Amino acid sequence: MAASAKRKQEEKHLKLLREMSSLPPNRKCFDCDQRGPTYTDMTVGSFVCTSCSGILRGLNPPHRVKSISMTTFTQQEIEFLQKHGNEVCKQIWLGLFDDRSSAIPDFRDPQKVKEFLQEKYEKKRWRICTSTALK
Repeated sequence: MAASAKRKQEEKHLKLLREMSSLPPNRKCFDCDQRGPTYTDMTVGSFVCTSCSGILRGLNPPHRVKSISMTTFTQQEIEFLQKHGNEVCKQIWLGLFDDRSSAIPDFRDPQKVKEFLQEKYEKKRWRICTSTALK
């Protein structure tokens, strides 16, 4: 692909990404509710903040996170994010989450956040089947 065509494609992807990140469910970090996520979690398809992106990289297996403004995205990655986003991720990863029996941690405590994300992603404590979540 010629350099100018590639640049146009990257600009198009960035525009789509910015549009997706401005949708109400994606305006906050999927994992801690901080406003203005700056990363995408390409493992699950969510929008996350800088702090959570670092914790996600440290999980087992590590999540693949990408900066919204500092990297380029492929067409497949854009399509994956369009099919997911924070709303769909909430239905999948927090589908069984019960506010009364499960407490969301104080997100100022990095250790508690890490433990919460381990429960969420490694142990899949609140995850429901994708086909059930998307009905």
